[in-house]
Amino acid sequence: MKIVCCANMPYAREAFSTLGETLVKDGRTITAADVRDATVLAIRSTTNVNEALLAGSSVRFVGTATIGCDHMDTAWMDRQGIRWCGAPGCNANSVSEYIAAALLCLANRHGFVLKGKTIGVVGVGNVGRLVVE
Repeated sequence: MKIVCCANMPYAREAFSTLGETLVKDGRTITAADVRDATVLAIRSTTNVNEALLAGSSVRFVGTATIGCDHMDTAWMDRQGIRWCGAPGCNANSVSEYIAAALLCLANRHGFVLKGKTIGVVGVGNVGRLVVE
């Protein structure tokens, strides 16, 4: 099995090489020729995944290591039977913990306590919901 991965995915070669031949390239430079005989495409938002990239290829799965999928023509992939997935919420816990740590750092640095303070959270999606909790 051939797997084409975006170079902006840390340890992609190490993670995928146990599954098959792994080609790691800058996401902006992945071409139709690169994926022609690939089964899996693992990308980030710098790679536009559409008919121009995948038509005639053997790609059966596209995974993006991003929360959004606006760089992928998911409707076209669905019609072609190409499975795909994104990673919404994958770093939500870490980001919410960072917010808590940053607030504690600010309070310490500027000599105030957080108890009794009110903060506003704009948006209660994957990250905001955990910050509120």
